[in-house]
Amino acid sequence: MLKNTTRLAITSMLILATALLFAVIPGRALAQQMQVTLVTDQKPGGPVVHGLDKITAALQALHIVVKKASSMDEAGTGTVIVAGLSEGSGPAAQLLRSGHHTVPHTAEALSVWKANAGGKPMWVFSGYDDRGLMYALLDAANRISWSKNSRQPLARLEEITEKPAVKDRAISLYTMNRAYWESRMYNKDYWAKYLDMMAENRLNTLVVIFGYENGGFLAPCYPYFFDTEGYPDVKMTGLTAAQQQKNLDAFNGLISMAHARGINFTVGIWDHVYRGGVQGGGLANTKNAPDQPVPGLVWGITEANLVSYTKAALEKFIKLVPGLDAIQFRLHDESGLKKEEQVGFWLDVFKMIKKDYPAMRLDLRAKELPDAVIKGALDIGVNFRVNTKYWMEQMGLPYHPTQINPEKSPRRHSYSDLLRYPQQYNMYWQLWSGGTTRILLWGSPDYVKRFAATTHLYGGEGFEVNEPLATKMEAQPHDTVPFGLLNPAYRYYDYEFERYWHFFQSFGRIAYNPNVNPAIWKEEFAKRFGPAGPSIQNALQEASWILPRIISSCYPYTQFPTTRGWAEKQHMGTLAAYAKADPTDLRQFTTFDEEARLITEKGETPKMLQSANSRWFFNKAASISRQITQAENAAGNGDNKELFSTLTDLKILKGLALYYANRIPAAVYYRLYDHTKNATTLDSAIRYETDAVAAWKQLVQDAGDVYTSDISMGLREADLCGHWKDGLTALEKDLDNLRTEKSGLQNNNPTGPAVPVAIAYRQPSFTVVHQPLTSITPGKPVVITAKVQAPAGVKWVRLKYRSVNQEEEYKTLPMTATAEKGVYRASLPADAVEPSWDFMYFIEMMDNNQAGSIYPDLNIQTPYYMVKVTRP
Repeated sequence: MLKNTTRLAITSMLILATALLFAVIPGRALAQQMQVTLVTDQKPGGPVVHGLDKITAALQALHIVVKKASSMDEAGTGTVIVAGLSEGSGPAAQLLRSGHHTVPHTAEALSVWKANAGGKPMWVFSGYDDRGLMYALLDAANRISWSKNSRQPLARLEEITEKPAVKDRAISLYTMNRAYWESRMYNKDYWAKYLDMMAENRLNTLVVIFGYENGGFLAPCYPYFFDTEGYPDVKMTGLTAAQQQKNLDAFNGLISMAHARGINFTVGIWDHVYRGGVQGGGLANTKNAPDQPVPGLVWGITEANLVSYTKAALEKFIKLVPGLDAIQFRLHDESGLKKEEQVGFWLDVFKMIKKDYPAMRLDLRAKELPDAVIKGALDIGVNFRVNTKYWMEQMGLPYHPTQINPEKSPRRHSYSDLLRYPQQYNMYWQLWSGGTTRILLWGSPDYVKRFAATTHLYGGEGFEVNEPLATKMEAQPHDTVPFGLLNPAYRYYDYEFERYWHFFQSFGRIAYNPNVNPAIWKEEFAKRFGPAGPSIQNALQEASWILPRIISSCYPYTQFPTTRGWAEKQHMGTLAAYAKADPTDLRQFTTFDEEARLITEKGETPKMLQSANSRWFFNKAASISRQITQAENAAGNGDNKELFSTLTDLKILKGLALYYANRIPAAVYYRLYDHTKNATTLDSAIRYETDAVAAWKQLVQDAGDVYTSDISMGLREADLCGHWKDGLTALEKDLDNLRTEKSGLQNNNPTGPAVPVAIAYRQPSFTVVHQPLTSITPGKPVVITAKVQAPAGVKWVRLKYRSVNQEEEYKTLPMTATAEKGVYRASLPADAVEPSWDFMYFIEMMDNNQAGSIYPDLNIQTPYYMVKVTRP
């Protein structure tokens, strides 16, 4: 026993002595460590250096020694990683020429593969350009971080060749509040993390927008950075020359940091002069333009000097901010320009840019864009494209709306009549997610996969999506200290944007490669949430369809502005008011009133009934609830703040689904009551509204105190501030009023004619086989066929079609039964195809139980087909 004890003590002493020896003599410890040699091009570009730094850090985090070399001869023994461009004389290019591997000749393309040179096994990372190579290296760094074994750090690497599916993948941010903007602008650590997240997720453009309903701040932006010679009276009141230089240095520094990570930089100049009105954004004392200098606002621009000053200041801006890759202009009256000024103003600006900066790309926003301005840009020859809203100022389902609300011109909300041929410009699509996904977590690869595919319309060069928290501090006084989103006890991040990592991941990685390996996000969920990771991932990705569905199907059209509507928080007013609302895609979904009239008039429609829409929300809430329970069971009682706040967001989204699942039938029943004065329908409306209010009450309870009590995201009078609990009192009051209305009825019998008073939910069940048209030629006969079957039998099938021009109404053509069982056909008239636009169509159908449907199914794919027109 004593001998064993002595032997154990001696062994322990030897282990301790060895540890001390390695601690004192680091070289001996390093001799035991694994070594990886990075062989790179001799002069790698900035983005490549960023990627190399990240892969080096990932290896060193596993206590691996990293050696750098510029040729294979210097590689020595051990593990070798070769990183270089596919063209030129670098080591990667040499390996490409000597082997059978290729890199696509496309910007941002990359390839990763295993090779063997001179008996040395190695991994090769190659890019067609710096950005492509950086993407390969950043992906490798991420995969190395997954490794559980430092002796096999490259085990999770995969051979792959990729190229971008969507050219431009942009994140945009507003500068609506000076204090909030400057808290970010001057913070290099903030931008380092922000831009790192963009680069890692292959988001290749940052858009910073100056001027947008913010009380005149940065209207225009030029005096914020410098004074312009010849215009001594044009100043940002109260701003010193030193402050201007500080702003200019910080802005240029931000652009340099972006470029070092392979990120392009666009500046949005949305306000050109401040004249009050909508530009004020509702801030106090901003309805009219000031008649004297106001601190923080630009003073000195007049009708007389507006054009000349803008040209001089813009020219100086481009000169002093040489890193700009593009400028985005808002052109219509909300920019401060009067309608009669616009054409002349822009033609003068275009001429200056063409003369002095001919390569500068201009993004011209389409809202109320005059044709004369487009023609002027074409005639002058500036480098431009047209960018327009994807789904009004909100985030709808991932397809271009089938039909825009007719009260407003589609050139305000979507592509309108802009997709005309012969084509003279390309499009760029703006998804105004900032009005919808303001604060709650969001991430759905499936959504982005469908969305990204639609951005190719009319040679679309890509998309721009608002960052999360886009409207934070909007309509708040410019000297107000920005609020913290989560209360201190629940914070787990350095900066709030870090909460939204799966938002960045979804839009970036999927838009670059729709078929990316899902391990990219599965590993991240597992790292952050442990055993609860799979359930959290499934719940978040499923819950991320709730807000777009609300926007598209049951969101009041009148709430479309970003600065007025907020689907995450607003309960949409009284039931009586809500029941009169129109959805934002009138061709796919009925209104509440439309379904009520179908009941009273025994009508039929192929559009999705709101009762069916309600069922979708019920089912979605139930599914998410199951995932939440599974996540909570898997997580146990650990203290994971990110898990807790994520579960809170999921419960809020589930609560919103339940709220609309109940409020939708309440609205239909209320419209039935309005039409029939049948007390039973009011009873039903009250029953569903009671459940809707209960869902909201549970949502408030689930939200708890995780979020600050005053989430300031816009104009307070528009209900864009506060907390979910603030809406509960109003909902309960309206419910009491409904009950009072019911008690005041003389009796419980129908006072109108005897009519059906219950929603009869019908589940459409069609099987459709259809080979979509791929091209169409004007003036030539076109026959469209489809095989349509239903258990209840098919009552009718019809074709809806029009040009890809939202100013045009759909035409209807019956599809007649053929001799082949279940096959229907329609022959398009000779004048059906207008050569100036492409062609689109979908199929409507009705069974013998009055259950209708539209094909394609919006739950699965874009609910129409767009067909290329063959032109001479």
